[in-house]
Amino acid sequence: MPFSYRQLFLGGTTFCCCLPVRMGVISMSILGCLVAGLLTVILWFELESTTDLTSQERAAFVIAALTETILFAASIFGLVGAIVRKQSFTQIYAYILYVHFIINLGVAAYLTYEVTRVTTKFENLACQAAIKDPQAQGQCTGFLTFARWVYLAIASTVLLVELYGAIIVTRYLNQLKREKGSAQAMRMDTENAFQLKVRNGHQYSKLDESTNQHFPGYLPPLDSYHLESSDVEFDPYTETVLPSTNGALGGDRHALPIAVGYGGGSWTHDDIVTEEKGRSKDIDEESVAAEAKYSPNLPPYEESRFIGSGRLSS
Repeated sequence: MPFSYRQLFLGGTTFCCCLPVRMGVISMSILGCLVAGLLTVILWFELESTTDLTSQERAAFVIAALTETILFAASIFGLVGAIVRKQSFTQIYAYILYVHFIINLGVAAYLTYEVTRVTTKFENLACQAAIKDPQAQGQCTGFLTFARWVYLAIASTVLLVELYGAIIVTRYLNQLKREKGSAQAMRMDTENAFQLKVRNGHQYSKLDESTNQHFPGYLPPLDSYHLESSDVEFDPYTETVLPSTNGALGGDRHALPIAVGYGGGSWTHDDIVTEEKGRSKDIDEESVAAEAKYSPNLPPYEESRFIGSGRLSS
């Protein structure tokens, strides 16, 4: 498999070297609920309690409050999705995290511009014009420069943490997709293994689509004379000449006729009936002889009754 940066950054199953991404999503969503919930309450409270805001300031507060409210709701979705392994909830959480990161990136860029402009203005007015001592001017300039770098460090850290959190959520989302795809493929394989395949109007178990006759799942083609309707009445006593499908016979050998016995020889149904009638006649004659031998003094009526009932006198 060729090297892929996308697989390197978004295809892993751990973060911070060894921790599972599911635990990272749960931790991030809990932290997001706390921070975003707190900021949501503060922003909406300030918006309602402060009356001397300009239209631009009020619009900025409204946008910030709505953004944090959406992030709070998305964090709840992410927490539920990570606990119950719900792909759709996790996907919503990942999308909103990326949108929030882009918004924060724009806000951070704007604030960086404002901080740089304000510190430069104060450096010219306060440090250069108001302060005459060169040592104090150096300390004032150093303090403003330090404040600017502190802001840049904090903003960069927040953005990097948020981006890494979005990557963790994306890794977990890809993991859920892989698990779902594997489960679906296994289910499809199981269904295909036991699926009934229609062949010439009849349903047969569909083991495999292979046409190789040496493959275990191969189904041989059906002969048409097995399936076509016929007006001839079926006679189970007629000898069959159909070839056997049993490979154990091998070659061009045909199956034995139905009327051939295991001990050799052959017979027909009429021969069997004649033989059975002969056996019944012999049994009747033996019964009459035994009755005459052991009951010679019975009257003809009693004798015929005993013979008809099949009972013998002792």
